[in-house]
Amino acid sequence: MRVRCGACRTQFEVSGAGRFACPVCGSINVVRNGGQAPAESPPPTAMGGYPTAPGVGGPPQTPSPPPPPPPEQPMPKIACPECGFSFIVGPVSKVTCPMCAAEVDTGISEDDVE
Repeated sequence: MRVRCGACRTQFEVSGAGRFACPVCGSINVVRNGGQAPAESPPPTAMGGYPTAPGVGGPPQTPSPPPPPPPEQPMPKIACPECGFSFIVGPVSKVTCPMCAAEVDTGISEDDVE
């Protein structure tokens, strides 16, 4: 039987009903007998490369995974009071300015430092 790929429109030969990959683009094409699947075969869980809606044939679909956790807050950026250079600091209460070597208070208390 000759069929036409639904994605690239290439014609190719298949042996009968089933799922076949296009020899040109690799898309999966579903071929049915006379427009109807045989009574003994279960309904497809995917059609045209896309999953079917829940409750439409096939085994029940598992729920989607939970969303990823929110990203961590970025490290604070401070400006040196001596030279005005801005830089990012970690969880420390005091730091040395990388530009002028002045000691800079970050505003983070020592109790918050791990």
